[in-house]
Amino acid sequence: MSSNVKRTVIVGGGVIGLSAALAAAESGHRVTVIDPAIDNHAESSGASWMAGGMLAPVTEAWFGEEARLALDIAALKAWPAFATKISRTAGQDLVINTAGTIQIALDIDDARDLERVRNFQNSMGLKAEALSRDQLLDIEPLLSPQVVAGSLISTDLSVDNRALVDTLKLACAHSGIEFIPQQVRRMTQVADRVTVVGTADGEFPCDDLVIAAGAWSSEILKMISTDSEHSIPVIRPIRGEILRLKSEITALRHTLRAHVHGFHVYLVPRANGEVVVGATQFERGFDARPTAGGVYELLRDARELLPYVKEMEFLEARVGLRPGSPDNAPIIDRVPGVANVILATGHYRNGILLTSIAGDLIAALIDHRDLPADAYLVSLDRFSGVTR
Repeated sequence: MSSNVKRTVIVGGGVIGLSAALAAAESGHRVTVIDPAIDNHAESSGASWMAGGMLAPVTEAWFGEEARLALDIAALKAWPAFATKISRTAGQDLVINTAGTIQIALDIDDARDLERVRNFQNSMGLKAEALSRDQLLDIEPLLSPQVVAGSLISTDLSVDNRALVDTLKLACAHSGIEFIPQQVRRMTQVADRVTVVGTADGEFPCDDLVIAAGAWSSEILKMISTDSEHSIPVIRPIRGEILRLKSEITALRHTLRAHVHGFHVYLVPRANGEVVVGATQFERGFDARPTAGGVYELLRDARELLPYVKEMEFLEARVGLRPGSPDNAPIIDRVPGVANVILATGHYRNGILLTSIAGDLIAALIDHRDLPADAYLVSLDRFSGVTR
């Protein structure tokens, strides 16, 4: 390989890191991905393996977040081409579930709230179709007969997140990307550049470094001397307990989302008969142990929507650690005071959705190319005054 080829090291082998690795390799870089769980994501509590896999900017849309919604919509529109590209490179198909998402109201008060949300969604030019109880039961016959009303968002899709991880890994392998299944221990920094990333067993020279370590990104940043005049926000782990159930019949076609007993719950079907149920949301550091209370609440609330849940095989109860920034929006930007380091983290609930565009944005930063107009939404500039 030519000595002129730039060496890019990416710390973090989740969907953001892997998509960045692919984009950098397409730009002609020699890429190394370092992640202790890269050979077996099931051993990790990283958000990529534990996600629900929803591609759902409309049902995630909320009042006052119109600018961020534009970024999420752009990511959704990019998904078909992205899935086709990585499928072709990997030599295996990544299938998107295009059935859509249903938001459900279980009582009259919920129905009023849902109508208000639907009006907001439609006012933004998004498509949310009102459904009566009978219409709900017609398209999802196993729903609880207690449902009152719903909204069908046909554009909010889903993907099997674990199939996504596997497809990205295979695409990276076919693109000549090197995987190092180890933990980063140290960085060698010369003036304003990181020149070497070290693990227990080796050292990896780099021309560019991307920190895409999810909830652990701030821990990696501590190894680097940054510009003290520019604050970098802390990325914190946000727990999400998630269940996987298995049915012998097609229990569900659409993604279901609702508020039950005051808690948000979603059910996401998979093509193999699995249903993903999630997700609790609270902060307890890096504790990734599921709780009896969290599992009980998820099963209770899921059964309120889909009584057939009680007949399903129980496969798994796990905790994923989502990376949260102070405003729970992504950060993809250069690290102040370090010329060759890019931070790509903080994707919180939308990491799977934003995978379709994050890699290209990271590659553009590496190559000092012009960024898209909405890149300011993921810039560190918005955190003026936030301290580490």
